[in-house]
Amino acid sequence: MSATTVSRRAPAIAPTNIANALTGMRVLIAGASGAIGSALLTRLAEAGAVVGAQVYQHPLPMPSYGRIQHYRTDVTKPAACAALVDRFARWAGGVDALVQLCGSVRRPCSWDQLTLADWDADLQVNLVGPFFLAQRAMRHMAKTGGRIILTSTASAQHGGGRQSIPYGAAKAGIECLTKALAREGAGQGILVNAIAPGFIDTPFHRRRLRRTPEELARRAAMVPLKRAGTPDEVADLIVYLLSPGSRYITGQCIAVSGGDWL
Repeated sequence: MSATTVSRRAPAIAPTNIANALTGMRVLIAGASGAIGSALLTRLAEAGAVVGAQVYQHPLPMPSYGRIQHYRTDVTKPAACAALVDRFARWAGGVDALVQLCGSVRRPCSWDQLTLADWDADLQVNLVGPFFLAQRAMRHMAKTGGRIILTSTASAQHGGGRQSIPYGAAKAGIECLTKALAREGAGQGILVNAIAPGFIDTPFHRRRLRRTPEELARRAAMVPLKRAGTPDEVADLIVYLLSPGSRYITGQCIAVSGGDWL
């Protein structure tokens, strides 16, 4: 293929200008204190977005620049989800995008030790809360359009983790939810997609799942690219899904997994 042909097919928005296209975008991040949330928050602040950063318990490393509002609240209850979105909309003057990154595993354990409390807790934070956040955000976007980005996991289609079955089941539910909401929002210009991180180098594996360095090394070796992914690589995908370059993408769950499970 000639250089001339490539030039004619160049995208309307070059990759180097994606971040610039986010200037002034009003983005609410639910679950901003994790490694991926922190990476995304930095990118959005650098791009000049107007950002709401929700956290639950963990402190939030706030950039020293940008227009950012911090919210400390629990987003496992419908009323709290609605209140969070409404508060951000009042402060920012509307909602252009919701990025749902919140999620957790209540108690890592084998399937035969799971209790109803384990199931309820994991479904609330990983599926119920995300739905009610999206529901409220879509109401604000009804006249203007917008973007919803939910978070699944690459293992959801493979039975999930052996010590986190309710988490995996909830994330599989997110993939159903993504398609359903994309269908409902299409007529209003609301694009709904999900990201599905694979084995990403975050404190979640060490602190919550209690994986040892040796276990993490063995897990990384199973990935075709022979390494864990980085929070920055996940944030890059989110930024793209927020950008005009993704304006014809909806109802998709995109894995960031280094080729895991190929």
